[in-house]
Amino acid sequence: MKIEILGTGCKNCETLYENVVRALAQTGLTHSVKLEKTGDIDYFMKMGLFTTPGLVIDGKLISSGRVLSPEGIVEILKDKAPANSGVNS
Repeated sequence: MKIEILGTGCKNCETLYENVVRALAQTGLTHSVKLEKTGDIDYFMKMGLFTTPGLVIDGKLISSGRVLSPEGIVEILKDKAPANSGVNS
């Protein structure tokens, strides 16, 4: 799984990144997920992101313009993670 945080480095973008890290730790997915941050505005437009921060999972824009809580991210990961990952438990 690949997770991208789209943002220009603002506080909200950094907070979303930190919350994703916390959610990955809670789910035990830290080592099986590729986590990246990008500030490429052209990429934002390509993904349909007009308000940062953005959360992209496996190439799909999941959230834009808001900071999801670690718990909210865990819920999203439950829907995205493979059945044998232990996240759905």
